[in-house]
Amino acid sequence: ARCNARCVCVYMLRRVGIAASVAAAGAATLQRRAAESHAAAPAPESLAAQRPPSVVRVAPLDDPPDVTLEYFALRGLGELPRLILELTGIPYDSVYHFGTGVYKPYAPFGQLPVLRDGPLLICESGAIARHLARKACIDGGDAADKARVDMFFELAKDLTSKKSGIHDPASADGKRLAAMLATAEANCGGAHFVGSSTTLADVALFHALHTFDEVAPGSLEPYPKLKAFVKKFAAQPAIAEYLHSDRRVPLTANEDGKQPHSGLPGYKFKEPLRPGTYATPWSPPGA
Repeated sequence: ARCNARCVCVYMLRRVGIAASVAAAGAATLQRRAAESHAAAPAPESLAAQRPPSVVRVAPLDDPPDVTLEYFALRGLGELPRLILELTGIPYDSVYHFGTGVYKPYAPFGQLPVLRDGPLLICESGAIARHLARKACIDGGDAADKARVDMFFELAKDLTSKKSGIHDPASADGKRLAAMLATAEANCGGAHFVGSSTTLADVALFHALHTFDEVAPGSLEPYPKLKAFVKKFAAQPAIAEYLHSDRRVPLTANEDGKQPHSGLPGYKFKEPLRPGTYATPWSPPGA
C-alpha cells in the first residue's frame, strides 16, 4: 500500500531533518520560558503528586500540532511513541499526567497512553506505535517488510517483559532473555533490522536495548552488534537531543527491573524531574 500525501510529506521532512530541527527548537524555547517562569515551583517527587497534567510542546511556537500524546510522567508505555515522534519529526504536544486521574472520563479504555491525531482519539500503546509508524512511513515498504517489522516489534516487547533477567542472568528470566538477545544479535544488520532504512522495528528494539544498557551498564557487551546498533541509533541528532531534553523523564524503581513491582510507592523518580517537564499546566480539550 502507498503512503498518503501527508505521510509522504512527514517522511520527506524527516529525511532532510527539517521537521525535527524546527520542533526541537520550538520545544527548547517553550521549555526554557516555562522553567524560568516556574523556577520556584517544587519538583514532583513521584507519580503520586496531586497536581494537574503538564505539557511540553515539540512544534513551532505559533503552530499548535495535530498530535498530542498523553501518558503518565513516566517512560513506561509512553516512551516508544515519544521516540517515534522525536525521530520522525512529527510535531506534537507531550502531556505528562500525575496522580489525579483526569484522563479517565475521555480515555477510550479509561487508561493511558492516549493519542490524539486531529479528530482521532486512540489508546493502547501498540496501536499508538503502529499508527505513528504508518503516519511517518516507517512501518515497512511492502507487505513482507511490514510483517517483518511487526515480528521484530513483538520481539522488542518480549525483551522488555523479561527485563528483570538483565540483573540476574542465572534466573529463568535471565536465561530466556539471553536467548532472545542472541536471536536479536543474529538478526541485527548493523543500522537496521528490516530493509535499508529506519522502521518501527529499529525504534522498538532501540528502546528495549537502550534501557538495558542504562539500568545494567555493560549488559550488552556479549552482543557487539546490538551494542553498536544502540550507539549508532542514539547518536542520531533527533534522538541525541531528546535523550538530554526536559521531555525525557527519569526512571522509577518500578521500571528498572531490579525489584518486584511495588505499586504507587515504586513510582518515585530516581532523579529529579527537570523544570520544563512539569512547569506548564495542561487541560484536556473542552475542560
